[in-house]
Formats: sequence, C-alpha cells, structure tokens
Amino acid sequence: MKQILIIKVWREEKKFKAQATGQPAFDIYAESERKFFLKVVDAKMEFNRDDKGSVVSMTLFQGGQIIPGKKIK
Repeated sequence: MKQILIIKVWREEKKFKAQATGQPAFDIYAESERKFFLKVVDAKMEFNRDDKGSVVSMTLFQGGQIIPGKKIK
C-alpha cells in the first residue's frame, strides 16, 4: 500500500515552517523565491506556479529522490 505524505507549509512571523506527516515542524530557508531548504535534514523544496503566479504544486528533493506533490488547500 502506498503511503501518503502531506507537508504543511506556513509562515510564522518572518519565518517559514514545514511539517511532514508524523514529524515535528522545522524552519525552512529561502534559496530563491521558489526554492527552500531545511537545515535539519538534507532536503529541498521547490514551489511550482501556474501562469497566474499561484502555487499549484511542490517538488521535494530528498535522499536522491524527486517527489512531486500537488497543492491540496
């Protein structure tokens, strides 16, 4: 059975946070307007936008894997 991974991303004052299913929340750091990285694990996140500039999906890069994900909210 395939596991579902949900990553919640939000802004808390001047910091951005991310929390994956069953994990604690961690700060994420901007590498560019669309690309972020974590310091606690070797992982990067890239937010993908549509033609109107709205975020529609995210790609997680971790452990040599490229994991696409769609926006659910």
